[in-house]
Amino acid sequence: MDDGTTRAPGGYWDPLPTARRLLVEHPQLDQFGGLWADRNWRNVPGPFYGADTDSMQVGRLDAPFHIAYDDEFGPLDGREFVYRQPTDAAQTHDLLSGCFFGHGGFAMDGDEHWTDASVREWWQERGRVREWAMTTSDRWSRVRGEHRAHYRDAAQGLRSYLAHLDGGLNEYLRSYLFHLAEGRSPLPGEARPELLRARRPPTPHTTDPVLAGYFVGVPELANDSGLPRAELLITASNCLIDWIPQDDCWFATPTEALAACATVAVPAEARLFALLVPGDHVHAFVTDIREAETDEPVLLSHLDGPDPTPEPAEGGRALGWEVLGYDCGILHTWLCNDLHDDAVRQLGITTNDRGLLPDRETADRVATWANARDDTKPVTWFPATLLEWDTPIESTFVPVATDPPRPRPTPW
Repeated sequence: MDDGTTRAPGGYWDPLPTARRLLVEHPQLDQFGGLWADRNWRNVPGPFYGADTDSMQVGRLDAPFHIAYDDEFGPLDGREFVYRQPTDAAQTHDLLSGCFFGHGGFAMDGDEHWTDASVREWWQERGRVREWAMTTSDRWSRVRGEHRAHYRDAAQGLRSYLAHLDGGLNEYLRSYLFHLAEGRSPLPGEARPELLRARRPPTPHTTDPVLAGYFVGVPELANDSGLPRAELLITASNCLIDWIPQDDCWFATPTEALAACATVAVPAEARLFALLVPGDHVHAFVTDIREAETDEPVLLSHLDGPDPTPEPAEGGRALGWEVLGYDCGILHTWLCNDLHDDAVRQLGITTNDRGLLPDRETADRVATWANARDDTKPVTWFPATLLEWDTPIESTFVPVATDPPRPRPTPW
């Protein structure tokens, strides 16, 4: 059994010719019937992947260096996926053997589906995999009792996955991108694509706000202690308001936002908003996102992507300023950190009828003051401004009618 660490010449070895030969020699191993549409998001890019596999969780008996288990359906009832692609004939045989008990849920047609863009996107969002694998492996490592040995092995699979994420997967995927583009493996020393495209040059020293993204939110009535009095409180943080169609749902354009809301229930008060971040605070905001390794494709493409940041759509109305901080996928507002009353008392600030600060200067003062405190979220606070499009969000959503409750029988 190969330990899965063989280095392929040039960084990529195509396992499919060997796999096809092995399936001819051992037809009983041909249990590949998985569908790309059912692919487990935890699979690493490459030709092999697990889709709707069985939940017996025995694939690691033959391929412990390639197959791991998830927790999709609860303890001892998860699906199998491929966390390391084979890089030589021995590994390919191990993987085929491990896939045998997947009851047709594995597939080997990944090359027909992966693209340059989707491989890069998977790598960009690998923080989601890392967070899940760390949490799950830690939980499984603590299991005691009858199934302890199985859980310990399953946890080891996830730890091996984490090591692969931080070890050789980067180089493998760079060579895999070359293979997808050129139809061959790169030669030793031949240039291979970078996984992360070149980032935009640092933002020039400007204080002009730049577009971060759009969201659809539902303003709230604010009359709680610690919050400014506002009939229609609005913020770019869903800590205090509801977002449509779901929290943390950023959009690159108004068209995408409106399309996503078209088939869900939308309150009459919901509106389209845009978040703009001053250019001199963009770098710190982007740094916090990248260090968190969370999935923020819209924010990163606008603030740190290879293309120029688009201008906000026409028709937006400036509402005011707030103070925000990013923490592991959550955009916090200074208002949900009980800072409002202190700011009023110590800084003499005021907010408008939307619960927002009147200008950039005031927002800068609050951000500097909040960053000097040690009793808030561990974030870097920064000023930001909001735009609103004062047009109701249209939806075709129709509630499902339910039968009226039947009258309860009269007791004798």
